[in-house]
Amino acid sequence: MTWKRATAVAFVLLLLAAGGFAFLPWTANHFGYALPGDKGLPFRIHQDGRYYHGHRTCAGAGWCDSAGSYCVSPGFFGGDETSLTQVGEVGTLFGAPHAVFTEKPMYGETPTVVLVQDGPGCFVGYALMGGP
Repeated sequence: MTWKRATAVAFVLLLLAAGGFAFLPWTANHFGYALPGDKGLPFRIHQDGRYYHGHRTCAGAGWCDSAGSYCVSPGFFGGDETSLTQVGEVGTLFGAPHAVFTEKPMYGETPTVVLVQDGPGCFVGYALMGGP
């Protein structure tokens, strides 16, 4: 095998490995994107320059808190779906993005809680990480 062929094979193998790593829960949680499928939302998301974390989801990893309900209703904010305003999205690997909502966003203020929609009527709560 020539060195050009060996380099090409190594490059293809490297690309395949990188593609496989993209589907691991650790990678999705670290980089803040959702994996396709049920309960694929990551533990940490980035929204408007800040990080938020959710205790009920971890992109399918086995270490997150599975006790209690995965979904919360928009009543989490004391309202319904009409009281929510979309403020961003969480990207999904090979899928549609998940909308990020908050209740009545105020210009210049950082919300302490956001909701990410994971299906019809299913919202996952995320809390602000760090200080103000």
